[in-house]
Amino acid sequence: MLWLAALVVAALVLLAPFSDVIVAVLLGVGVLVGGSMLFRGLAGNRGAAAPGPPTDVVETGTLLVFACETCGEQLVLLRKGTDAPPRHCAEKMVLRRVPTPDRTTRPARPANLPDG
Repeated sequence: MLWLAALVVAALVLLAPFSDVIVAVLLGVGVLVGGSMLFRGLAGNRGAAAPGPPTDVVETGTLLVFACETCGEQLVLLRKGTDAPPRHCAEKMVLRRVPTPDRTTRPARPANLPDG
């Protein structure tokens, strides 16, 4: 490693009239190598792929709702891709089963409305 540094110093001394060009080329090569290493590292971190195609959620009488316990955000689950819960506010959301209203009965009519 020391011999490589000595070789670089000797080359700079011998090629002193062209030192600005040599420094520019070395800086360019350094930026190119550093950038390619950075982007190669970013491209390799893709995470695990989904285990299969998403499936429809069939739950009669209930809705599957993911809720964020930090802010109260809620997501209704219609299609399931993985078993992992989604994240919100940097926390995993909690799965809740919410009963759906019965559609066969009509809602009660408010007392202040006239008949008609």
